[in-house]
Amino acid sequence: MPAKHDIDNAKKLILTIWRGEASDNELIAAMTRYQQEIRCIRDYQLYNELLDFSHTTKFDLTTKGIKEIGKIAQQSDRPDVQTKVAIVVNSALSFGLSEMYISYRNLLPNSNKELKAFKKRTEALDWLTHTDDTNNS
Repeated sequence: MPAKHDIDNAKKLILTIWRGEASDNELIAAMTRYQQEIRCIRDYQLYNELLDFSHTTKFDLTTKGIKEIGKIAQQSDRPDVQTKVAIVVNSALSFGLSEMYISYRNLLPNSNKELKAFKKRTEALDWLTHTDDTNNS
């Protein structure tokens, strides 16, 4: 499953576009590479993330795979820093899988990420770049 990463330093945002089919093994491998190549850089641990799955053509994920992806993703979380992750999807199935991932991810210790699934990329970007001092996001 090809993933293209773009880093917007001005907005402190990492944008990842996923294409093709998504399976447990492919997402686990891609997430591991992402952690090793991008998220391990300390400055990038302060950036919000947009994961765009709207170009994904098929999902073949299991509960075990989703849990493993969450554990890998959590490795670069910093409990002293609050960041956001927006997941953009294009179907009811992928929205449900995203919500499952978010639920599992929120159960992991020491995670200080705010995660949310969206069906529109513009709404996800607005949420990621909007600073709300009243915490009403």
